[in-house]
Amino acid sequence: MGKFDDLIFTIPKEFHKWYGFAAPRGFFRGTTMMPKAKLYMDFTSITKELVMEVPHTHHAVDEYLVLATADFNNFFDFDAEIDVWLGDDPERMEMFTITEPTIIRVPPKLYHCPINFRRIGKPVLFSAIYLDGDWSKINRRVNEEGREEFTYDGAGIRRCIKDRSKECIYCGQCFSEMMKEFADKAKKEETPQADLLAPFYEMSKLPRTGKFDRYVYAYKPENHDDPRFLSPRVGFRGVSEMEESRLVYLHNIVQKACTVGEVHMHHAVEEYLIFAGSDITHFFDFDAEIEISMGDDPDHMETFTITEPTVIRVPPNTWHGPVVFKRVGAPINFMPFYPSGNYGRVVRETGVDGKPVYVYKGSDLPK
Repeated sequence: MGKFDDLIFTIPKEFHKWYGFAAPRGFFRGTTMMPKAKLYMDFTSITKELVMEVPHTHHAVDEYLVLATADFNNFFDFDAEIDVWLGDDPERMEMFTITEPTIIRVPPKLYHCPINFRRIGKPVLFSAIYLDGDWSKINRRVNEEGREEFTYDGAGIRRCIKDRSKECIYCGQCFSEMMKEFADKAKKEETPQADLLAPFYEMSKLPRTGKFDRYVYAYKPENHDDPRFLSPRVGFRGVSEMEESRLVYLHNIVQKACTVGEVHMHHAVEEYLIFAGSDITHFFDFDAEIEISMGDDPDHMETFTITEPTVIRVPPNTWHGPVVFKRVGAPINFMPFYPSGNYGRVVRETGVDGKPVYVYKGSDLPK
């Protein structure tokens, strides 16, 4: 086994029973799948109208909610209406209606949800990006005595609703049964789903403070002339686009055999390189051969070949690159994913005296 083998993770096909979610889907479940990983995220395509989650918070970790077109080849061809609630107080939240590709930053202690996928004209990407190795949340409820209670829930501790002797594996069966019950009652002209959402739509009638607008960012098209990548390109560039953001990443839709980037390392921040098909609804339609090298120094690198959806964790001070797309049979989504508000890298160059010098380059992703 090579030194860097445990940093290369092939994303498995996750078959499930979630109503309205395309199957199989891709999921990277942090430390459950890779030791020391500080990323927990899914690659989910929603194909039907549905409602998910209740108001909750995360105690000490940022989360990002991505709502976009599932087909990245047509990223701005968005055809959906989605209502999301944010607020400091779960009984006084402000509603945001999403009608274009959007990323929402959820800082620690900010209540968010439910999310009402009110209209789905075309499949929608929903990705909850949690910048920690283990996902968790805090739910709030009012008990029979009228007092607030806060319960902790998360990966590895949630029990199966059907069988309390088992750990929840997020199969979605209980969710789908609830959605079926709602559908059956709707046929009888009962409205349990609407009744559940009614208090939140009542909140939306209150005057808006605008306090949470800064957490909601509509993606901007980045037009370019680089023939390697689909234009326009899309990404989220950290603090330059959202104050206090902890995330910089790109969707590079690679269209042809090419080489991307150079040999470099990151001094104090880990990076994730994600490779997948360009249509999340068909996440595992992967038709490419890609090579990337990793090493402790630029002169001693190991090369890895990627032929299916993959996540690579690049720890600080690990040299990596370039990424060589040897064969591209269908467009590939290449996501350099940097969990910091500002991107930076270190490259080795030769000084005037012929000795190596290390140069810091920052502020933007490599072209």
